[in-house]
Amino acid sequence: MVIALVISGALTMAFSIAILFGIGDINLALQTPTRYPIIQIFLTATGSKGATTAIICTLISTLIFSTFGTLACASRLAWAFARDKGFPFPNYFAHVSKHYRIPVRAIILITIIACLLGLVNIGSSTAFNALTSLALIGHYTSYLLPITLMAIRRFGRKEIPWGPWTLGRWGLAINVGSIIYSTVLIVFMLFPPYQPVTAANMNYASLIFGAAILVCIILWFVYGRKEYWGPVREVIEEGYLGR
Repeated sequence: MVIALVISGALTMAFSIAILFGIGDINLALQTPTRYPIIQIFLTATGSKGATTAIICTLISTLIFSTFGTLACASRLAWAFARDKGFPFPNYFAHVSKHYRIPVRAIILITIIACLLGLVNIGSSTAFNALTSLALIGHYTSYLLPITLMAIRRFGRKEIPWGPWTLGRWGLAINVGSIIYSTVLIVFMLFPPYQPVTAANMNYASLIFGAAILVCIILWFVYGRKEYWGPVREVIEEGYLGR
């Protein structure tokens, strides 16, 4: 797992550096008639529509294949949260098909939600960009919270039940660095992408993120504090493995 992350990070950095060196005229990339700056960057760098099409097709195929992994991850998270009674209609979505041995209902739910979110781009690119920004903000926030709690526990010198793998003596320094990096990144992702700021180019991720937090707080007081007791280890014994 660690090796995979190192390889992926190195390839991503190399790809980003290559894009920055070949970006050419920034205004041309931003004002491209294709509406996708990455296409214009490849066209400027290669000078060939055929080469640009081949590169973009490669990227699209990569995104398609990665979608399967993302769908599997999101559906398992939804299933696990439903199993722990932190999800609406937990008994229904915590169901595991006895025939396929997978959470079919959770997969269908996540697929429908993903398709509906994809349709937002047809109505408003601004709203779609806000949703994608919200995904990144939520992603880093989900990392920031447990890392912060771990750092607080480390500073308090309380006993921590370690798993089979730890960061050792570098753990606290890495935790603090992660907290600083994530905090700065989250703040900058809330900034508007263009100047001057108008209603059309405003970054509404902060508004949606705040609304999501408010909804979560309301759900916690209405439902969560009565039903959610943390992760549930026993699955089959509690009757979630259905037909």
